[in-house]
Amino acid sequence: MRAGFARCYHCDLARDRCGALLADAVAPVAYAVKGGRLAADLWRYKSGTADAADAGARLAAMLSGYLREHGDRVWRSAGMTGRAGLAAVVPSGQGRPGAHPLLGIVASCVDLPLVRLSAGPAASAPGRGRGLGDGVALGWLAVDGPVAGADVLLVDDTWVSGASAQSAAAVLKAAGAQRVALVVLGRHIDPADPRSAELLRALRAATSRAG
Repeated sequence: MRAGFARCYHCDLARDRCGALLADAVAPVAYAVKGGRLAADLWRYKSGTADAADAGARLAAMLSGYLREHGDRVWRSAGMTGRAGLAAVVPSGQGRPGAHPLLGIVASCVDLPLVRLSAGPAASAPGRGRGLGDGVALGWLAVDGPVAGADVLLVDDTWVSGASAQSAAAVLKAAGAQRVALVVLGRHIDPADPRSAELLRALRAATSRAG
């Protein structure tokens, strides 16, 4: 996104076409810079490798700390009068068998009932040119439980274009959810993209000052 614009192209198109079906607030916890520790943890925790549990524990600690310190602000930004009443996670677009590891992380961080979102065929997963907006697709997911009138905390692990996460928010709202606050563990940043250079310089400078 270039300076002076409130939203990137994907978010702007989705907002114009999907409007109130999108999440009421989107809160990235941190930047996941490709090649960095957070980006690696976001891959490892669901890899099934020997270090998956350690990666998951670090992600759980990060999410728990963020919600403890900033949860009230997220709820207010989403227009909720109190905290969310339900929690959900964005499932894998690859149709991962069994429970998504993110469910366990979220369950360890919040004392909220979990509503499951189940993914359909991989062919119906969000992609450019399909769905309501630029990749936002209602037919990809089903809500496995009542959500009518509820405010929902929706958690995703990574954000690139936001198509999967916003599709999940749209499905929850189409099923009757009142407000959706979307918390993303890592906003993906590719340092090989020259458009990321200025942001990365600013992040390194801020980290240096904080240290």
